[in-house]
Amino acid sequence: MDYGKAIRIVRALADIPQRELARRLEVDPSLISMLEAGKRKPSREFLERFAANLGVPFHLLILLASDSGDSKTSNPEALQKLALELARLLFRKGNDEEGLVQNKTAEHCT
Repeated sequence: MDYGKAIRIVRALADIPQRELARRLEVDPSLISMLEAGKRKPSREFLERFAANLGVPFHLLILLASDSGDSKTSNPEALQKLALELARLLFRKGNDEEGLVQNKTAEHCT
């Protein structure tokens, strides 16, 4: 399992810098850097806080962290692609809703 990869993917999709993520999770920014580089392994508690803070289902985070040898499926690459697309959809949905709210607010102001 490559939890650093999963953290990096979710953080990038959420468009949150390492320092901001560290502030939100009340950890040192160097921890985020070390986790993403694979120099440290996150605890389950950290992963749960990370997922909750960014609004990502914990199980999706686990799917994103999986490597080809971690899965018993015959097509682990397809599983990884599916997880990535689900994560993209999750963050795109949040952005679409924000845009919709902003557009409706702008309509009411005119």
